[in-house]
Amino acid sequence: MKRALKIAAIGIIAISLYSLTPVISLYMKKDVRQPTNAEAAEKLKANQGELFGFIVFGDNHAGFIFDDSAFLKLIRNMNREDRYRKLPIDFVMNAGDVTFSKGLESDYCTYDKLRSMIKWPVISAAGNHDCQKGGDRRFREHIGEEEFSFTDRNSYFIVLDNKISDLSEKQFFWLDKELTKAAGYRHKFVLMHKSPISSYQRSWFRPELSPWSYKVMKLFEKHKVDIVFAGHEHMFRDNVFGGVRYITTGGGGMLIQIPDSDGGFLHYIVVRVYGDYVDLEVRKIFPPFWEFITYYMWKELFYCLKDVFLKDGILF
Repeated sequence: MKRALKIAAIGIIAISLYSLTPVISLYMKKDVRQPTNAEAAEKLKANQGELFGFIVFGDNHAGFIFDDSAFLKLIRNMNREDRYRKLPIDFVMNAGDVTFSKGLESDYCTYDKLRSMIKWPVISAAGNHDCQKGGDRRFREHIGEEEFSFTDRNSYFIVLDNKISDLSEKQFFWLDKELTKAAGYRHKFVLMHKSPISSYQRSWFRPELSPWSYKVMKLFEKHKVDIVFAGHEHMFRDNVFGGVRYITTGGGGMLIQIPDSDGGFLHYIVVRVYGDYVDLEVRKIFPPFWEFITYYMWKELFYCLKDVFLKDGILF
């Protein structure tokens, strides 16, 4: 019995160490400059036809080994999305928090290495982790504009800068103007770091209690926006308000605190545009083995025991 346990322990350690090799290789790579948001959007202008797809994720938090290891696994799966050749994947969008700690230069360099491994152009929104203590300057140097719009085929895309949550009157004016311009396109999509509404009742994030939330949601409703993508909360949620679909996709690599059953899992989203129609699929990603053993297994065990002994009333 002891021999079997010893062999099992050695096997687990060996597999865990092997699952660390991709992130170790990442850190050994040389720094590489990547296209800015404007340069990535420029590559889309020649696309034709009404059938295409794009990928959305958020909160990869580059610069921390747990996050980078998980994001590498997401990238490996993203890069296989076109293997069925059903429709082309045009680009990838990141809903913000591209860096781990206050937008450090080292974190941005790591993010550049990571997105250099993605097959398609990457467009990134700014998050609250990206722009502290000079991080906003580094965001512009590495990634470019924080607020802009672009087009791809029959769709209009708007990237909003709401890393501090609230939107200024100037931003509302700009957004209304952009959405008016988008009227000639069949589909309208908005990317922002913080959603105007949190659909997770137990979340600490309560944007809907602020005036800007209702105002921007009515603006989206007025202009018939198809989908608003956001991150910030490390989970997947999908709800419709006022005819507008709100997707929270914060499972891009950052350690997730909430239970898997509530949407607390690593993931990215594949959005497919079929002429008049839009649909999406959530790709749930199992964490790297070493990360599962050291964190995710214990997280789920904690919530399981919590539900058994507290929620269901066995103890209280």
